[in-house]
Amino acid sequence: MFLHRPTEMKPPENPGFRFYIGLAIFITSFFMLPIGLTLREFVVGSFWKGFVLAIFWISAPLMKIGSIALLGKSSYAWINYRMHYIYHHVAKPHKVTPLRYNIGLALFILPFLPNYMISFMPHMFHITLHTRYFIIIASDVVFIFSLFVLGGDFWDKLRALFIYKAKATFEDDPKKK
Repeated sequence: MFLHRPTEMKPPENPGFRFYIGLAIFITSFFMLPIGLTLREFVVGSFWKGFVLAIFWISAPLMKIGSIALLGKSSYAWINYRMHYIYHHVAKPHKVTPLRYNIGLALFILPFLPNYMISFMPHMFHITLHTRYFIIIASDVVFIFSLFVLGGDFWDKLRALFIYKAKATFEDDPKKK
């Protein structure tokens, strides 16, 4: 059963210094393996290289667990409240204007052009493989971004493509009546 929470929640108390230390440790834990890979190049001997890498590799999950313990229930409640606030005051779906819809359609269609040109006419472009990958990934990111610009109604239209019995209905133009 899906329960909707009320739009207004009582703001919990900010966990304070403990929250920021826990968050810093959690974020730092993601950089431990790259730091270990970098530092092992400065150590002589295969044993010490493996030892340095192992220390940094093992420390990452331990730091994550420690930071979660440090954050505690009060930080979880505060993060939950902030996410709820952001959703209801910033990211809640709004009606899409015609300008936004047209921009979204352009962003939806535009990425197909470089992908097809690179795929079917590679001899026309004298670019490196890395540049080709960058163009393809950027086109995919623009395509995914366009789905968010187009809004929720477009998601329903896209979903209807995969439903056999779905029918397109058009609103009557008030000027024609």
